[in-house]
Amino acid sequence: MAIDRNPRFGEDRAFTEGARRVTDLFWETANFSQSYLETLRHEYADGRVSMLELIDRVDLGPDCTYEDYCEVVDALMAVDAEQWPDPASVVSVSADRLPHELETTTDFTELDTEDFAEGDMGTKMEQFLKKVIGTVYLDGVGRVTDSKGKPPSEENNFLLSEDGKEFSGMFFDKQKPREKHYPFTITEKSEGQWSIRY
Repeated sequence: MAIDRNPRFGEDRAFTEGARRVTDLFWETANFSQSYLETLRHEYADGRVSMLELIDRVDLGPDCTYEDYCEVVDALMAVDAEQWPDPASVVSVSADRLPHELETTTDFTELDTEDFAEGDMGTKMEQFLKKVIGTVYLDGVGRVTDSKGKPPSEENNFLLSEDGKEFSGMFFDKQKPREKHYPFTITEKSEGQWSIRY
C-alpha cells in the first residue's frame, strides 16, 4: 500500500472533508455563523485557495435546490487566488458568475462534420467549438475567442493547448454578449467523455 508522505496532501483532504460538513450544516440550518465561515479559509498545496468564506454572500435565489447549493460550494472550494479580490472587499457574489464544470458524453465525431467541408480552418474550428459548448450552455453561443478576444487561428493554435489535450478560451452568449461571456476549457477525460468547464 502506497502512503503519500506529503503532509500538505493530508491537510488539503482534511480541509475539503471538513468544509463539506460545515457547508452542509449551513444548508440545514440556514445560519452562516461567522466563526464557522472563518474556518473555511485554506490555501492548497498547488496554490489555489478556498473562497468558501464568501458562501453567505452568494445570491442563491429563492428557488435554489440542494444540488444548486452543492454546485456553488464546489465552485468556491478551490479557486485561482489571482482571479478573486480580497474576501473582505466582496459585498456579494452572483451564483451564475461562478465557474461550472459539466461532464458530457458528447463524442466529437458525433457532431455535424459539414462545418469542416468549406471555409478557412479558424472559422471551422469556431463553429465546431460553438456546437460543443452549446451541448451544455443552452442559452446559445454567439462566438468563441481566445482570452484576448481573437478568434481561433493558426496564431493561437485554434485554441488548442500545446499538448493537444485541451481547448480553452472565451465564449459569448448569443443574445447578451456584453453581459454574458465566460472563460471555458474543454478537456478529454476518456474516449468520448469530455469535461466542459466555464
